Parts: sequence; C-alpha cells; structure tokens
Amino acid sequence: MADPEKIYPATPHKRNESREKGQVAKSNELSTTLALIAVLGFFFVAGYDTWHHLTNIMYGAFSAIGGQLNAGKTILIFLGLTGIAFKIIAPVLIVAVIVGILGNIFQIGLIFSSQPLMPQLNRINPISGFQRILSMRGLFEAVKSIFKIGLIGYIVYVTIMSDLVDVFSLVDADKSNIVALFVSTVGRIGFQVFLRAALALLFLSIFDLLYQRWQHEQDIRMTREEIREEMKRTEGDPEIRRRIRRVQRDLSQARMMKAIPEADAVITNPVHLAVAIKYDYEVMDSPYVVAKGERKIARQIREIAEEHGVPIVENPPLAQALYKNVEVGDAIPMEFYQAIAEVLAYVHELTNRYRGLSVA
Repeated sequence: MADPEKIYPATPHKRNESREKGQVAKSNELSTTLALIAVLGFFFVAGYDTWHHLTNIMYGAFSAIGGQLNAGKTILIFLGLTGIAFKIIAPVLIVAVIVGILGNIFQIGLIFSSQPLMPQLNRINPISGFQRILSMRGLFEAVKSIFKIGLIGYIVYVTIMSDLVDVFSLVDADKSNIVALFVSTVGRIGFQVFLRAALALLFLSIFDLLYQRWQHEQDIRMTREEIREEMKRTEGDPEIRRRIRRVQRDLSQARMMKAIPEADAVITNPVHLAVAIKYDYEVMDSPYVVAKGERKIARQIREIAEEHGVPIVENPPLAQALYKNVEVGDAIPMEFYQAIAEVLAYVHELTNRYRGLSVA
C-alpha cells in the first residue's frame, strides 16, 4: 500500500537515483511475449527445415523402439537425436534471447546497474515477504497469473477441439507415414496455440506495461521531508545558502564602497536613494554606475562621498530612474544621457569654481 504522506511526484534527481538502482518501470510479460512472437516468426520462415528436423527426431525415436538396443547403439541414437534437436533449439534460443533483450531496451533503454544483484536481507525476511504478497503489486501479479493461466487454457482447449477430428485421424493413419503426419498435425495445432496465445498475451502485456509504469510512479513518489532532504543534498542546507548569499552581498557592497571615492558624482533622492556615477571620456564609451543603494546604504554612500569630496547632486527623478533601471557596473542607457550630461556639466562647473576659489 502506498504511503499516504508521499503526495509529491518524484523529482528528476529521484528518478535518476531509482534508475541507477535498477528500479524502473518495465513489463517482463511484454519482453517474453515479444520473444514468443519472434520465435513463431522464425518457425514460420524456417518451417520446412524445422518440421524436417522434428520428423527425423520422431522417426529415429520410433525406429529405435522395435530394434535391438545395446549401450553403444543407445549412445549413438542419443547423440544423433541430440544433434538434430540442437539444430532446432539453438536458433530458437538465439532469437528469443536477442528479442528479449531488445524488448527490455525498448521499454527502459540501456541500464547497467549491479544494485539488483546485491544481497538484501529483507528479501529473505518472512514478514517482508508476506507484506509483498499482500501488497497491491502482489495482488495484481496473482490476479494476472490466474487470468493468464485461464486464458492460455481456454486457447488450448478451443484450438484442440476445433482440430479434434485431425487428432483422432492419427489412430487410423498408415504406418508408413504416421511419423510425418503426427509431426505435421501436432506442429500445426501447436503453432496455432502459440500464435493465438501470443496475440492474447500481447494485449495483456500492454496493459501490464501501463500498470507497471503507474505503479512505479506511485513507488517513487516523495514526502515533503524527502524533498527537503534532497534539496539539502543537491543544493546545500538553506541556512548555509543564506549565509553564503549574505557574505557575497557583503563582499559586493564592500567593493562598491571602495569605488565611491573614484566617482564623478553622487545623485540623490535626496534622502532615500543614492547613485554614484563615473565617466572618463578618454577611456569610456559611456558613463556607468559604480554604486547605488537605499536608506542605510544610501546614507553610507553620501558619507563616503562627502569624506572624499565627491560632489552630491539632488535629482530625485534621475536618482529613481537610475536606481531602478541600471545595475552596479552597468553602462547607463542612452535615454539618460541628457540628464547625466547636465549633472556632469554642473559638477564640472562646481569643480572649476572650487579650483578658482582655491587659486584666489
């Protein structure tokens, strides 16, 4: 039963962790069914050779019944029949394995994980075993197995009953071709049984795949606490992040304050805002903001400017516009050039006037 506290979908990090552990949504039924269909396709393509080998096996087995057998002859017959059987089984196994692997890759892609192979004590714990059996997944698997057995049994019954006349006709068959007729009849009925079962299981497998994906999503859902813990692991503790941001802000503010003595002017609101600007036409294409702040920081900017003789100009509209639109270190947009030029001209006039008074 799903944990009622797991109400949040899994994060990408959680999904990757589950995938690395081999916990993915896949249907073993689908891979098995695809392998069965591939084997049937192989028999259909290589039908003549397959039936020919089967006929040889049956003929060899029946022929040995009426003859005199000894140890050496028995071994020879066994080796001969084994060789013929290997010619049938080997390609079937190769096709089944290849298609089974491709079926898994089709569902989940390529995954290389040793986690599912690691020994886990809870797998041999009887209490955990009962919990798995009584879980929703265990109940689904039980119902699915019962339904699958019933479905295959029904298909076998219907197929055999539809060809019952051919089966009974083997009793009166001519002994000269009884083996070939037996292989042909049994092979045809068996092929029909497996083909019908494969088609029926294919629909069951698609439903099973949809269920497995839904169940996997339920299994990897997360609680609020799990999301918090994941954020701590991947992004760091929130308190530490706040401290880092505070230190970064303090360092940035310290660098900003050191640049104020080199500013050409400080534009104020006059109390709440302060923006320090600098422009050297010989090395700069446009003026830029070297410092800005409000309230306490604005007061510190004004104090440093007064201490180092940087002119302070009261221009509330310009101060508000620069504070809102221009970051520290960025060039001032062209739309403010006229207002900035007036401020710099005023500062230049004040500087020249101060120098004139100093000379006098």
